Amino acid sequence: MALKLGVHWFRQDLRVNHNPSIEALAKRVDKIIPIFIFDPKLRIGSVSKWWLEQSLKNLSETIRKKNGKLNFFIGDPLKIISSIILENNIDFFSWNRLYDPYSINRDKKIKSTLISKDIYCETFNSYLLNEPWNIKNKSGYFFKVFTPYWRFCNEITRFKKFDNQLQNFKFLNSNLKNSIKLDDLNLTDKKKKWTNKIYKNWAPGESNAQAQLKQFIASKANKYSIGRDRPDQNLTSKLSPYLHFGEISPMQTYKNISLSNNINSENKNKFLSELGWRDFSYNLLYHYPDMIHKPIQTKFKNFPWLKVNKNLQKWQKGFTGIPIVDAGMRQLYETGWMHNRVRMIVGSFLTKNLLLHWKNGEEWFFDTLVDADIGSNAAGWQWISGCGADASPYFRIFNPILQGQKFDPNGDYVKKFVPELQNVSKKYIHNPWEMSEESQMSCACVIGKDYPAPIVDLKETRNRALSAFKSIS
Repeated sequence: MALKLGVHWFRQDLRVNHNPSIEALAKRVDKIIPIFIFDPKLRIGSVSKWWLEQSLKNLSETIRKKNGKLNFFIGDPLKIISSIILENNIDFFSWNRLYDPYSINRDKKIKSTLISKDIYCETFNSYLLNEPWNIKNKSGYFFKVFTPYWRFCNEITRFKKFDNQLQNFKFLNSNLKNSIKLDDLNLTDKKKKWTNKIYKNWAPGESNAQAQLKQFIASKANKYSIGRDRPDQNLTSKLSPYLHFGEISPMQTYKNISLSNNINSENKNKFLSELGWRDFSYNLLYHYPDMIHKPIQTKFKNFPWLKVNKNLQKWQKGFTGIPIVDAGMRQLYETGWMHNRVRMIVGSFLTKNLLLHWKNGEEWFFDTLVDADIGSNAAGWQWISGCGADASPYFRIFNPILQGQKFDPNGDYVKKFVPELQNVSKKYIHNPWEMSEESQMSCACVIGKDYPAPIVDLKETRNRALSAFKSIS
């Protein structure tokens, strides 16, 4: 009797446990054929490609230990999947859903094709706590403001079940026709050394995601309400890239945090709301599919953004002369990540002090972040620039000096990533240009020589931004 076979298509769910699609297939088939298709049309940044490659290595090894074989492909998923079902006796096909416009349209066509060929096809949610089309307010419309959205969703999510029991399933150990090696995906350039620093800071993969969550709960979570604002302290979860690539599920994360006796309610609520913001970003993206490229508030089409100039590159590389901005941008370039408080500071500086279009920041972050999430990244940039549905008020212009003094009071974060300021005193670490010439000489940090002078005047550019915002009100 022939084996009953089903295909699981891995996408941004790079884990074998707590994976709804795999669990459903295990109940229907004798063996599961795991595949991964790199779709060149799907947007992905340079640093994300590095993480993806490492995660796929980890996943492939996990499947190998379960006597299976992860088959890799590159190209048009519809053509590849059509070929797989033509060459093999497939009974079932499933995957976990994605929510960006391109993936939604692509997947609808693939599902329709499978059904037309009498292949049972089923899709699941493993990426969000709540899917966008399921969340509506009392008037029947989607939420445009985060706080009421999360209040509603949190109440729903609290009562959802999450089974920690791991399911039994069997993978097929077989090389499918036209499958290739992982290295043939050419995700990273092996000759470039820039990934060496990323290696030192991250360990992609499902098992590492689980370890990261356990460590956070044990030693950091009960300080999260403070740590989420303190870049000088290592108190954030660092779970965002693992969630982005689906190496851990948001539902497991939610349940483990909410049920932990090690975390008080204030810290639980703060962290869970960050999971909520991730969901909310996809809620916005689903209802505003052009949000990656266009402002949600249409009046911003007339905003007087400046043309891209040399200041953009200085911002990207961390040479603006504003210490906490430079520290954040250098942290990003060196490690592929930036503390969330600092993301807001550098975003405000780009869009309000430099008056450069938020898309410049969105694109740079998307290319350089290990957690470059298409929904959260676009929503975050629209929020900080003031053009999103639930946006930061236009008059909220972060003062990077005050932000630095408040959230990096001793300058430890700045000094870690901007070594030129290593000997600058606490008094001037966030405004070194105010030091006397004698002080600059004594601490070996001459402004304009050892460290750049500010590329803009913070007060003047704040007023310029306020005038620009008022012009479109």
